Amino acid sequence: MKIRHIIVVVFLIFSFSCQTSKETSNSLSATAEAIKTYKINFKWQEGFEAWSKVPTTSDYHMVAPGLGLEARGADEINSIIFGFVTETELVQELVDITEHGPYVTCYLKLTTKTGEKFDAVEVFKLDEQGRVTNIWAL
Repeated sequence: MKIRHIIVVVFLIFSFSCQTSKETSNSLSATAEAIKTYKINFKWQEGFEAWSKVPTTSDYHMVAPGLGLEARGADEINSIIFGFVTETELVQELVDITEHGPYVTCYLKLTTKTGEKFDAVEVFKLDEQGRVTNIWAL
């Protein structure tokens, strides 16, 4: 009978710890939620205006090496990155978003106006105040 009690207790502890970890992994920081909202509601026509609701540092930096794009600060992000988004009429579909420490990762399906489709990953690094400091579009 003692073994049964131990097994039941271990099972209950294991079940509770798995439940707790699921709840923790589903909660996102305020900035990650803002990124998620932006991505879910993404429309290339709204461009930088919609993105500007996400908290960023004044000199945040974005690199999209596969596209040959790089920009630093709001003005460059607006003209270079959102210039590309507008030119290609980029459509984004958020597949998933995760947060691990200061990193928020978005898994995306992208489509251009010419019908080109590709999968992409964007990684956002947040500072101690929860502002975006770096973006890597891969």
